[in-house]
Amino acid sequence: MSHRLPKVEQHIRRVLSEFLLKERDHLGIGIVSINGILVSRDLSSARILVSFIAEPDQQQAFHKLMRHAREMQTHLFRNFQVKKVPKIIWELDLDPASAYKIEKLLDDISPTPRENRDFPNTREQSESDSDSRAS
Repeated sequence: MSHRLPKVEQHIRRVLSEFLLKERDHLGIGIVSINGILVSRDLSSARILVSFIAEPDQQQAFHKLMRHAREMQTHLFRNFQVKKVPKIIWELDLDPASAYKIEKLLDDISPTPRENRDFPNTREQSESDSDSRAS
């Protein structure tokens, strides 16, 4: 699996979070929580799942955010260091608690190292080389 997509997702999260923090008063909404980012393999689009903290009407806050969608897309375009900038598709996350649980489970999973079967284990090879030299 390529490490490119998680890095792109992380960079999108950072750029948009900085924008939302700086422009929060201008946008007329409270604190926006980015609950998830899913980038397509070809980098053509990125689904951004958001929720709002301390906003009684999530739908109304989402509509306020959507009024500035083009502005946020432009900001991402200007601050993104890759050739192809994904088109943002915004989605309101109505159940951020379940998103948190899923993210926590994914964070708890530790990747297991895989052996590359095409190449010999370098440690075993160096041990056999040193044994043959000692003889």
